[in-house]
Amino acid sequence: MRLLDAAYDQRYFSNFGTLATRLADRMAAVYLAPGYQGVLCSSNTAGLTAVLQALDVAGRKVALPDFTFAATPQAVFAAGATPVVCDIDPQTWELSPESLRAAFEAHSDIAAVIHVRPFGLIRDISGVRTVCAEYERPLLIDAAAGLGAPKDGAGFGSAFGEIEVFSLHATKVFAVGEGGFIAAPASMIQKIRAAMNFGFNPDRTYGEGQNAKFDEFRAAIGLAMLGKMDAIVPKRQAHAAFYDELFAALGGFGTAQDPGPTPWSTYPVVFEQPVTATTLGAFADNGIEIKKYYWPGVRRGYVGGREMHAVDLTQSLAMQDRCACFPVYSDFSSDMGSQLRERVFRTLSS
Repeated sequence: MRLLDAAYDQRYFSNFGTLATRLADRMAAVYLAPGYQGVLCSSNTAGLTAVLQALDVAGRKVALPDFTFAATPQAVFAAGATPVVCDIDPQTWELSPESLRAAFEAHSDIAAVIHVRPFGLIRDISGVRTVCAEYERPLLIDAAAGLGAPKDGAGFGSAFGEIEVFSLHATKVFAVGEGGFIAAPASMIQKIRAAMNFGFNPDRTYGEGQNAKFDEFRAAIGLAMLGKMDAIVPKRQAHAAFYDELFAALGGFGTAQDPGPTPWSTYPVVFEQPVTATTLGAFADNGIEIKKYYWPGVRRGYVGGREMHAVDLTQSLAMQDRCACFPVYSDFSSDMGSQLRERVFRTLSS
């Protein structure tokens, strides 16, 4: 309760309170590049929506990859824009610069681009950044599962000015229950905060906005979590390294190449054949819960009535049925690794 003393003393529990501001500043110091600031929000989805609202995309289009979670296109819809779904690079599983360029050629009214860091993989995004610079469009990065490990000493952000949004959901490594963290150039922070606060201007007129604020109770959890990350992330990285060796030895499986300083909320694997309910059940029978996160893809999965466009999605369609994620644990040990190895072998040999 000591962390909450400030909130109770001030009787102030939300609306960019003392603890939320303290946590955002500390996270920025650990994770962000110089010139960037952070603001906490109620969820990754709300954060994406707030950034899109601050970028004034309503009535226009937003490009995004097909291989992502439903939250990404839902944020586009919530901001009043229309998704233009693009293909992925089969090697990185990320938005293909060539497909993005094709989307720009087909749709001149694309107002912004969302790049997704699938499964929180922290890679070089210079290819997509170059295309955005060529067409003079802002770049928003959905890095939902990417927060936890400092990014090669440089921090998230660049001179280009992309904005990244991270999830603090209970399923993520840096977890508070529900929440998100927006990393943006200092010049964008006030616009984003306004969008998170019903779109209010200083004179109480209002533009595009929502209620996406982060309360002091979750901020207290976040401050406690921040002090644990140096112990948690190396364990998860060791677990991922175990999987690297395991699936390399098995052969026939695709795993993430050049993942960078990833905190590993989960470990994605591409199978040679589609991952079916039978596959999921076989692993479950042997005590391993694997999940299909980005299935069936944005375009194929949407059954609502909103307008949605797409360019050729050959690569995404070819792999989305074959990808499943294995659990990663913060208390990984060699004994756990031995048990997992035996269970994986038993499942695949059955």
